[in-house]
Amino acid sequence: MGRYIPDQVIDEIAARADIVEVVQSYVPGLQHAGSRWKACCPFHQEKTPSFIVNPASNTFHCFGCGKGGNVFKFVMMIENLQFPDAAQMLARKYNVIIPEPEHRHFDKKEKEAAQAAYNLRERVFLLHEKLASWYRTNLVNGYAAKAAEYFKTRRMDPVFAERFMIGAAPDLWDGMIQWATREGFTIEEMKEARLVSESRQTPGKFFDFFRNRLIFPIWNEQGRVVGFSARQIDPAQGGGKYVNSSESVIFKKSRILYGLNFARQEIAKKGFAVICEGQMDVIAMHSAGCANAVAAQGTAFGNDQAMILHRYTENITLALDSDSAGVSAILKDAAILLPLGFNLKVARFPGGKDPDELLKNAGAEAVRKAIDDAEDFFAFLLAKESENQDLAQPAVKTKIAQKLLKFIMLPDSEVTRDSYIQWLAGKLSLHTDAMLAEVHRLSAKEAHRNRFQRETRGQEKNGEQSPKPEQLPESVANPILAKALAELLEVILSNEESADMVKADLPPEMLDNGPFAVAVETVIQARMNDEWADAPAMITRRLLECEFDCGPLSALLAAEPEKHSRSYCLKTVRDCLKRIRILFFEKQLADLKKNFSAMPRGPERDEVLKKTVELTRELNMLNHPQRRETAKPVKRYLLPEDSGGSIPGGNYE
Repeated sequence: MGRYIPDQVIDEIAARADIVEVVQSYVPGLQHAGSRWKACCPFHQEKTPSFIVNPASNTFHCFGCGKGGNVFKFVMMIENLQFPDAAQMLARKYNVIIPEPEHRHFDKKEKEAAQAAYNLRERVFLLHEKLASWYRTNLVNGYAAKAAEYFKTRRMDPVFAERFMIGAAPDLWDGMIQWATREGFTIEEMKEARLVSESRQTPGKFFDFFRNRLIFPIWNEQGRVVGFSARQIDPAQGGGKYVNSSESVIFKKSRILYGLNFARQEIAKKGFAVICEGQMDVIAMHSAGCANAVAAQGTAFGNDQAMILHRYTENITLALDSDSAGVSAILKDAAILLPLGFNLKVARFPGGKDPDELLKNAGAEAVRKAIDDAEDFFAFLLAKESENQDLAQPAVKTKIAQKLLKFIMLPDSEVTRDSYIQWLAGKLSLHTDAMLAEVHRLSAKEAHRNRFQRETRGQEKNGEQSPKPEQLPESVANPILAKALAELLEVILSNEESADMVKADLPPEMLDNGPFAVAVETVIQARMNDEWADAPAMITRRLLECEFDCGPLSALLAAEPEKHSRSYCLKTVRDCLKRIRILFFEKQLADLKKNFSAMPRGPERDEVLKKTVELTRELNMLNHPQRRETAKPVKRYLLPEDSGGSIPGGNYE
């Protein structure tokens, strides 16, 4: 499906969208650094900031992982969206109206499909927003009597029940369907939102997905309702204790942390996040004054959710249930968080198995104290493994040491690993050397296992193959040409006179569809239209259309511009243009020679030979400019009979 948002609208969005403001809404640690902004990258784990935002060109780039682009690209990557959805999201934020698409070049079927795709996402968002209010009204006004009665037993603070919009689904097969239909929504939209189920006995007949349950709206990071979690209130009803929305066009559970929209500022303020088991625990934590609490949405905490948290903090307190399932969840979460560089603590809840129960039994102060008294993860693990064990027994020490060392090996910081090895050796009264030897043994065992798995898989990665060199544009495959174009681009973006030289002396046929070639062509076009100052923004627009790696280009656009003298700029332009011309003629000459020997004698072959002579002369002139004054006119040469059909090299003057 082609892009259906008019270019002038995209330009208006790009002009209004402040990339610093957009990035800061996801990366609170973004700080001023001269004319740029800097932070740790939200797309990979790092300790030293290498993520740069350049407001002048409306671009970002990470010098660590190489990801970069413009404000649209940032939203696409951080929200996992396609371009039209990212553009609509920014348009909504900056009050830009996107007109309904005309699709004049589409046939009727394509037009209908494009129109549906254009409207669907926003319609599903609107349905969720209105439905959350409807569920809330049902609970407050007693329209769902069973749910309202059950809710009273939860003893939830009314202020936080309102803040988290706790609602109720009535005990009806199609109560939501009737309401949504009156609101103007179609069954197709409800199906896309995953809010209805189809009857197996009567195809075409639908019923509500959520019935007779307490409803918890689920928000995304930006505070929009994207789904629901529904708690069972009548065990006789059947089904799971919690039923969650299925994934839809707006809901990807692996990228959702329940409560993050409320917790973001508090996490940044307190310097750490609290991970809970579920919605009730998060609400209990917030009502107790621990508003930096979140919970994984769905089944288990995952890597995507960890990377989202990494944008806000490196410190995590795990506040999970104290039963065996909770301890198992703590270990699983630690296995994800430790390799990403998080510092972990574990909270215990004396007088309750989770925050919600502790709040009811002992009050808000007890919950806050449990968080304040949270212990280091490794101390928690040692205590758990040592319960009812005789540490004087060598076999017990060995077992405990091996269990903890598997986790101690996870952080990538050598200092962290060494510190905990020494700590554990002291706790178990073992020599540090013995602990290090065990680490090496376990590391070798793990490496062997990983190597075996790679060999078993045939070292295939999802069936993906890197493009072959011959499939790449010359400006991407040839590092000399890529370097020349990069140097040229840097100069013509900073010096208008240099851009004039390139505009006059670089034929368009010498530029292919590689990122730097496209960028140089964009600057030339901007200069011709008297829009040279807008060239960086124009380049970032075209980055979205480029199918090749644009990381080095976004790095150049994001970096602080060098201040060069006029003479340096003009000399650089001359040198780069010369290199580009030489490489272009050499490539043409190589292509001609490749095809020449197979050509039969005749006018076409003679024409190829003539071109070969002319190209060779051009190359001689570029490589030996001092000969230009004495050069003889180009003659038409024919191959001697005994040449074997090859084109001789050398000087054709």
